[in-house]
Amino acid sequence: MMNKRQLLTRIVQGFGITGAAFLAWPFLRFWLPALEEDASQEVDIGGLRPGETRVVRWRGRNVFIRRRTREAIAALETPLIPLKDPASEQSTQPAFAQNPYRSLRPDIFIAYTNCTHLGCELATNDDRTIGFQCPCHQSEFDQAGRVTDTAAAPVNLEVPFYRFISGNVVRLDVREPG
Repeated sequence: MMNKRQLLTRIVQGFGITGAAFLAWPFLRFWLPALEEDASQEVDIGGLRPGETRVVRWRGRNVFIRRRTREAIAALETPLIPLKDPASEQSTQPAFAQNPYRSLRPDIFIAYTNCTHLGCELATNDDRTIGFQCPCHQSEFDQAGRVTDTAAAPVNLEVPFYRFISGNVVRLDVREPG
């Protein structure tokens, strides 16, 4: 037979273990984000017309997918505005994005929607030179996500790793395979 002291001790221990589990759960979720979602996501861009931008949610962040117009592609080849990092040497991006388009294909641009200054969500702009603008501190980015010379943002927009599964399907991945 269990006395009152042992019963109360077991009840307190049970509450302590339950409380510790509740406190540990957010840390476990942070360290193992793949518990909740797949590491990759496929996005069909077949219906995206030139000049249109789609925002998709991936791994807790929003991602821009923009189909550029011919005029926007031409503007990237010879920038009309001064840029902080035109060659994208100080930016976070996969190796394939270190080109004037900062993408695998000149017509499709993919980047996170967060400003590199303080993380505000960017707004799209239909201007052929200014593609994205930060509503918080007015940083401007061209159609390739390169930051203008006078902006508060220190570096270009972050480009995630992705690959084309087919002509109109993009797979966003955590990292480059191999």
